[in-house]
Amino acid sequence: MKKTKNTPNFIISLVLILIAVLFMRFIGDYYFDLNDDVLMKDMLSGAYTGAPEAHNIQMLYPISAFISMFYRVIRGFDWYGIFLCICQYMCVFLISYKALQVCMKLKYKILAALFVLFFSLGVIGAHFLFVQYTFTCGLLSATAAFLILTHEKEVDKNFVIAFWLILTAFLLRSEMLLLTLPMVCVAIFIRWMLNMNKEEFLDCLKLFGVIVAALAVAMGIHKFAFSLPEWKEYNDIFEARTQLYDFQYVPEYEANKDFYDSLGIDKSEYELITFENYNIGLDDEINAKVLNEVAEYADKLRSDEEPFVQRLKAAFSKYIYGLHNFSMPKGYEMDSENYCPWNLIVIILYLGVLISYMFPRQDSSKKETLRVIGALVLLFMCRTTLWIYIIMGRRAPIRITHPLYLIEVLVLFAILLRRAGKSSVLPYKIVFVAMIVSLLFIPNQKKVIDSELHARELMRKHYDALYDYFAENSDNFYFIDVYTSISCENDMEEGEATFSEKLFDRVNNDYANHDLMGGWGVKSPLTVKKLSRAGYSDMQSGLLAQNAYMVQTQSDEDGIDWIIDYYRDKGIEVTVDRETIIADAFAIYAVREK
Repeated sequence: MKKTKNTPNFIISLVLILIAVLFMRFIGDYYFDLNDDVLMKDMLSGAYTGAPEAHNIQMLYPISAFISMFYRVIRGFDWYGIFLCICQYMCVFLISYKALQVCMKLKYKILAALFVLFFSLGVIGAHFLFVQYTFTCGLLSATAAFLILTHEKEVDKNFVIAFWLILTAFLLRSEMLLLTLPMVCVAIFIRWMLNMNKEEFLDCLKLFGVIVAALAVAMGIHKFAFSLPEWKEYNDIFEARTQLYDFQYVPEYEANKDFYDSLGIDKSEYELITFENYNIGLDDEINAKVLNEVAEYADKLRSDEEPFVQRLKAAFSKYIYGLHNFSMPKGYEMDSENYCPWNLIVIILYLGVLISYMFPRQDSSKKETLRVIGALVLLFMCRTTLWIYIIMGRRAPIRITHPLYLIEVLVLFAILLRRAGKSSVLPYKIVFVAMIVSLLFIPNQKKVIDSELHARELMRKHYDALYDYFAENSDNFYFIDVYTSISCENDMEEGEATFSEKLFDRVNNDYANHDLMGGWGVKSPLTVKKLSRAGYSDMQSGLLAQNAYMVQTQSDEDGIDWIIDYYRDKGIEVTVDRETIIADAFAIYAVREK
């Protein structure tokens, strides 16, 4: 690969990003994908406790402190959303810029740029508008793998940039980076395999060592920042909650009464723990020990009902089906077995790399071909292991699975570009095929985005009204039922989405006079701080205060008895009176001691 003039490549990449940004803005608006990102934004911005917080629970401390600093300087901007969008478009710029550097002829530069653009619009598409920090982490990691494989020594700084992308991804979402890190390591190893010399080995080993050391330092800083006893206690609760609600289930009460009695959990407390309620913030006795015990017990029951070998076999069946299921996506949150066009493009690129090296020319050798075949086998084995792992974990949302496909696509794309760098035309023909497939899926991607935007606009009519009500009654405090915070349930219009917020619209980072009664944020020091500001020592007693109210979907009239039963089991008789109905969906209740 020869050094080229970089100014045209820089300009072309900027134009490509501009086209992508304008296209996305033309077809829709930006949203936080999930309510998780909304809560994280509230913590960083100060909307949660009244002051921007550096202890943002889902991120590592250094990047939380960095983002919260911007909120301290200018409170009225949506800095968290801006940060995620910059990260995503920056990755597309870096991929395009490096691909253009590799291509020698203008027509090949245009082809590479069009592939990056069409792939971004037709395949990644909706992720640019429905922004989620887990996917952003995966995109950063995938871009790093691409830069590592296309790095030209003494020509560019790909290794340095890749290092910072991986570190940023780790700080942003450590679990997702660790999931994709094996693929990054495979990319590093493939780079050495394709060069196969001592100097390259030492460079790759040094890069790997620096990455591991940096991640260890970052984790050390994070743990030190969260080393206070109250944060350690909360972290235990958070990990236990994750195991129970993300990977296990809550066993039925009547069939397992002896187990719950041994934990000191009565029927009303059990109701709080269930997936149907999940308002665990109400009861301080529901701690890390209780949640861990329930998770371990559920795991044992499930293992007895479904042995490991049976689960592994079922996982392989789903995995194989997902590889060759080319059904046209009909919605944004596709089912866990529909990954078209991701799987189609991956298959094209695997076959393309194989064909490109199976027909060696004078500058090729059988050893080189065998090394590439070995690289493909290694890559496929790694991806298979990761996919089986997440399928067996019974949790494979697109914010996790799509980044796995993305890093695989970029690794294969990088290998093709390396081959094309030796003046071979065949790899560009493969890229052309992948580009056409990506282009053909742009109309469907737009259809998916339009449908999702319509669903979210229906949702906003309800939740904007609810949040306006909160703001108009700033002297009160509102405790929101967990599932009410996610959807209007029976009051949802047909096709209505679950709760999220639009980026850069109705930005208000002032203290919010409401909180959830459950979820991953409760029982943290930030929850204590928020309740304290409202004048409450805990959620259970706070809900009974004269200026406190409970919010639940208005159609769930029969479901309000759970709160009466809960307080009765605590020795407190309460009345529950409905104060008003908001947007024909949400009921505001006054829960008062008799």
